[in-house]
Amino acid sequence: MLLFLNIIEDKVLQSRLEEAYHLYKKELLYVANNILHDYHESEDVVQSAFIKFADYVDEELDLKCHKTKALIVIIVRSISINIYNQRKKRNTANIEDLEDILQDEVTISPEVNVLRLDKTHEMAKKLSEINPSYADILTLKYTYECSNTEIAGMLSISEANVRKRLSRAKKALKKIIEGGGTYEWAL
Repeated sequence: MLLFLNIIEDKVLQSRLEEAYHLYKKELLYVANNILHDYHESEDVVQSAFIKFADYVDEELDLKCHKTKALIVIIVRSISINIYNQRKKRNTANIEDLEDILQDEVTISPEVNVLRLDKTHEMAKKLSEINPSYADILTLKYTYECSNTEIAGMLSISEANVRKRLSRAKKALKKIIEGGGTYEWAL
């Protein structure tokens, strides 16, 4: 169970986080373990994600909403990839593993599912064709309307990096849209 919940004094927040944990823990563990290939480290990642997620939980947040689920999954994926990259720097992981992870992310991307529900099917298809980290940052910025500062905090990157990724993501999406689609989307 989430040990950090015991130190939260706000009982409403504590119960909401516990409810979210029980709703999504299996899928979040799957996402983290799919990247890290270490169950115990995946558990730590899920707990770290809930610590970050606690900043976004209030009484009005619908925990069963697909957007809420996608937000938690993005946070878990970001933390997992950061840990994976740290391992790679220490030469404890193979580059082939990362390629497998990125291939899996394209096929089961939760933000694609969110966009299919909220936006047109065609836009979701276009978004799935770009790098998953670009799709994540576009989702956080335009679906969840997070500020660059909030995105930087969630993804553990600098604001300058957020701006650069947003710029690259927009260019990649624009290139895909102009390359063969008739769907017009203002960038």
